[in-house]
Amino acid sequence: MSEKYTSEKDGQLDFYNQFLPRINPNLTVEDIIANNNDGVLNGNLIEFKLSVKDLNEVLFQCIKYLSALRIKGTPVPANIVIVDLNSTKSYLYKSENYLEFIEKIYNGGASKNNSGFIGGEPEQIFDYSKSIETENLIAFLKENDFTKIHIDENCIVGWASAFYKVKPTARKEDFLGDEKGKHKTIGEIRNPTVFKDYIYAYEGETNVKFNYLMDKLNDTILKKNLGAFYTHPLYAQKAAELVRKAIDRVPEGNDYIILDRCAGTGNLESALTDEELKHCIVSTIEYYEYKVLQELIGSKVKAIIPPTETKETFNAGLVNGADALSKEYVENEVIKQYIDNPKCTIILFENPPYAETTSIEHQKSGKGKESSAWKQSYVVTEMKKEVKGTVSNDLGNAFIWSAFKFYLRQDTDSYIVFSPVKYWKAQHLINKKFLDGYAFNRRHFHTNIDACIMEQ
Repeated sequence: MSEKYTSEKDGQLDFYNQFLPRINPNLTVEDIIANNNDGVLNGNLIEFKLSVKDLNEVLFQCIKYLSALRIKGTPVPANIVIVDLNSTKSYLYKSENYLEFIEKIYNGGASKNNSGFIGGEPEQIFDYSKSIETENLIAFLKENDFTKIHIDENCIVGWASAFYKVKPTARKEDFLGDEKGKHKTIGEIRNPTVFKDYIYAYEGETNVKFNYLMDKLNDTILKKNLGAFYTHPLYAQKAAELVRKAIDRVPEGNDYIILDRCAGTGNLESALTDEELKHCIVSTIEYYEYKVLQELIGSKVKAIIPPTETKETFNAGLVNGADALSKEYVENEVIKQYIDNPKCTIILFENPPYAETTSIEHQKSGKGKESSAWKQSYVVTEMKKEVKGTVSNDLGNAFIWSAFKFYLRQDTDSYIVFSPVKYWKAQHLINKKFLDGYAFNRRHFHTNIDACIMEQ
């Protein structure tokens, strides 16, 4: 390969055509370049240049590629191989030596703004115009080793997705489980088995570091079953403005509670003051969110449903007693004491779940019937006695209907709720006075959809 190239692509193809038959003849170039870089071949990231003018700049470009792999939940190759096509030289670096840089976040194109980086000397340099050095390079390209990375909030979603692909029947506890609480399943991030060659064990005692990502860490079916979505902090701040307007409506001499039946890890409550939190009653149905919710605001709120964890709390990843659609919850004594007190004003404050469990994801997984269990809940059964048609097919509607049916009973009570516009504009679910609100983009609730979500 002493040919001089004017096209990097031509040189790259020639390189692979020469080396792949000696490494793995079953691989294609398409297989190797599937991650938007010049190639990942076994445990090697390969970067081609017609001629390398500054090794440090190219090395930094490779580090950015490895950073992107880590974030996606893709194993980080142990070797970095930089190929100078027109000098037939390749430079070998070990990625473990640059882990602190790989574990940073980079914005913009990987090939831009790389000047000024100072790396170490190459581990080896190969002149693959010579037979013996070609054999040495082939030996490295056959290596299938990877550099272990640390799990953090920047990459955990990618590794969760990768985990559920490898183990499609796994549940959230299999990935996130910890030793805190009554239910002790030690998950993959704390005791790596599937990814033992790719990640270090996460040493955090709890999952509080991932509180804003907990909805994205659910296994695929649980995501659909719960229909739960994260609330962006900026949206939570705007919602808190409406809570304060609701507090202003509390009659003189009345106490008040702020009830959030689907609090998750407390994203909405993060914008409230300590005084406002003292009036909050919160709950969430997902077990690992419940544990984070307890840790973050358990000591600040009026009540959490259930108040403490017992050995009966965990139920297949969910929380016994926290299902807002159950008769048990509607009749919960902690909440009902305030509902039954005419001198207490009720402020409902929530981003209720919304889901259609007839989706293709459920059908492919054979879980359609199982994940529609909420349609047989107490609240939906009662709702169907009063509301006809397809309105009862949406999980979010059950929350909105039940809010007015079971909790809001005085003119000075308020409901601050996030919901798609269709619930109010087209379905005529309720007929109440609209006092104030905002329009938000659904994309910022950890979805990939641009749509209007009203918060009123």
